[in-house]
Amino acid sequence: MDPTVAQWDVAPQETHEPPPPPSDEPPPSPWPAICEQFAMRIMASAYQMGSHLEAMETDEQDPDRLERLYRIDHANTRIRRHAENLQVLLGRRVEDANPQTVTLVDVVRAASSAVEHYPRIRMGHVLDLAVVEFAADDVIRVLTELLDNATRFSPPTSPVIVSAFITEDGSVLLRIEDAGVGLHPDHVVQLNALLGGRPLSPATLDPAAHLGLAVVAHLAGIHRLRVTLTNRPSGGTTATVLVPGALLCEIPTPAGPDPATPSPVWPPPPGPVPGQAGVPIPPPPAWPPPPAGRGTEAWSTPMATPPDSTHAPTVRLATLAGQAAEPQPSGGLPRRVPASVRDDPAAAPPPPGDPGAGSPPEAWPDETAAFAAGVSDARTTSDEGQQR
Repeated sequence: MDPTVAQWDVAPQETHEPPPPPSDEPPPSPWPAICEQFAMRIMASAYQMGSHLEAMETDEQDPDRLERLYRIDHANTRIRRHAENLQVLLGRRVEDANPQTVTLVDVVRAASSAVEHYPRIRMGHVLDLAVVEFAADDVIRVLTELLDNATRFSPPTSPVIVSAFITEDGSVLLRIEDAGVGLHPDHVVQLNALLGGRPLSPATLDPAAHLGLAVVAHLAGIHRLRVTLTNRPSGGTTATVLVPGALLCEIPTPAGPDPATPSPVWPPPPGPVPGQAGVPIPPPPAWPPPPAGRGTEAWSTPMATPPDSTHAPTVRLATLAGQAAEPQPSGGLPRRVPASVRDDPAAAPPPPGDPGAGSPPEAWPDETAAFAAGVSDARTTSDEGQQR
């Protein structure tokens, strides 16, 4: 065998790579995902309980039991609020099924409704502005936690006042004032640093004791809200929330009328006006419209029975043709008989006489009988009224 032609299969040598150095970063903790699942389950249970309570409140007639149901419903609202705050602290955004622009007045009302001691909250001067839809829920949560702290750490008989004022740069300053004992000056510095996103070290406050302010700090950093706590000279604490102008808008106007329905025009366009010379006045529409082929409806009650004129003390007057008019049926209207008077010489008007001569002698008996009948009717009506 020629060694220059022979080929030898040589197995490649295995090279062992050095193991990677151990990482200093700890593995991700499973607790955030676990807490998020717990928060979502609590929220689902709270919404389900709220729907059941609403049905019970609708059917309940007893005032005492209804008040108890309202208290349970309010406690369920606070449970849902705590579950949402847990999601906020986990860095998860709480999605709203129906985001919408909310007025500042409704922001204060919604925040007050989620506080246990809501009857003590009073609304001061509030601007007629609104918060845009993508930030309205978070502003409500911030105001809710501040109101909860103000009602918890103030006397149970003192009010908590909420107001909103506009600043020079177009922002809105929300003020929450309570009449509590106030805060220690060192604690005010620590809490303001926490709310500003720059906690001081070493921290002398336990974060677990201020969970509400931790939620406020997280949401304030997302929307660039400026939250500050100060002591009042007269006692108590004032919490201010500066809402930037980018999160504000005008109050949306309600939807207009249906475009298919024409709206009245004012001033009216020039044209003929009913009632003027040569312009007839249209008759008013009948209400309710009478059905065809029917008389008085069953629901129509006459005010009085029409008088019977059969035996009335009157005489039939002679017509122009010299014939007596036919008596009309009781309770009916005169019936018009179509006839032409163009070719009837008897229907021609009499020649004009002297205006000062009075009635002709032929009409005196008729006028005398009519006058006597009127006097008799008046006396009869007067006698009936005296007897009643």
